Amino acid sequence: MYTLHVGPEHAGHMIKTILQRELRMSRRLQRALIKSGVVKRNGRPARLIDKAEAGDWLEVALPQEASDIAPEPMPLDIRYEDDEILVVNKPPGILAHPSAHERSGSLLAGVLAYLQPHGQVAHSVHRLDRDTSGLLMFAKTSHSHHLFDIALREGAMHRAYLAIVYRAQDDVHTDAAGESSTCLPGPWRTISLPIGPNPARPSRRLISADGQPAITHYRVVGHSGGLAVLQIHLETGRTHQIRLHCAAMGMPLVGDTDYTWDYSIRPVVRPEPVAFPRQALHAYQLTWTHPVQHTECKVQAEPPEDMRHLWAAAGGDDGLWSRVTSLPLEKPV
Repeated sequence: MYTLHVGPEHAGHMIKTILQRELRMSRRLQRALIKSGVVKRNGRPARLIDKAEAGDWLEVALPQEASDIAPEPMPLDIRYEDDEILVVNKPPGILAHPSAHERSGSLLAGVLAYLQPHGQVAHSVHRLDRDTSGLLMFAKTSHSHHLFDIALREGAMHRAYLAIVYRAQDDVHTDAAGESSTCLPGPWRTISLPIGPNPARPSRRLISADGQPAITHYRVVGHSGGLAVLQIHLETGRTHQIRLHCAAMGMPLVGDTDYTWDYSIRPVVRPEPVAFPRQALHAYQLTWTHPVQHTECKVQAEPPEDMRHLWAAAGGDDGLWSRVTSLPLEKPV
């Protein structure tokens, strides 16, 4: 239920215009409201074409929704929840959303089971690959999904990742004594390479001049031996963007069997591969400007045990993860 007080700026405007401007309701939702008849003006049923006056109170109850996906109860690591959304820390190896070949066992089905007793339906605001762990946002209504989809497209939502990659050759510097050294965290760098479909493998992507613009910001926050940890901020969200961009720069993700040095656009020397059952990628942070509460929100989750063990086995410091997540939020430049 949404309640709005009509101010002088909306006096004489149709109710549908006020809903569009104040709640950013889609036309599809307004059509549903017409059928369900759940709009009231000063406690009485109203039509969307009725005109409101200053001082009026409008009440809008969203229509009931249904999903064609069967709910499946499962443990959920919920990191944030309010009336509009919830954010879940997804473990690796689980589908975020049912696919054409796998209709059960997705995280979406688990969130549906969680919301079902409250008469709500889950909507994925964004996606993660099956083997990528980390934070995923789900909207509780189609209207909330619409609002947060706008926020994502307008740059009011930002996603940050941590990845363990094979160390790029140009990441190694030498000091006066000839020892390798890098001042960490390193400077922000930007990868701007368009991404398009791979005609030979429809489920994969490749760097293509005809592809969509794709921009990834990253910096090195740790290194040990031949591996490095990258902190990554996405400016765009193309399919497999991080995996493909890192591979193109000669630093593929450890465990990624789809995007390897074969995709590099730079000369590289392939090191001996490190055994890891998935791409070492974790969505550790979500920040957004809440479109309803108008507050700044931030949620974080440190990487799961498998990535921590991988880093420790390479000689890395386990304290790195808490140091990175405690860094003040800054915009990559």
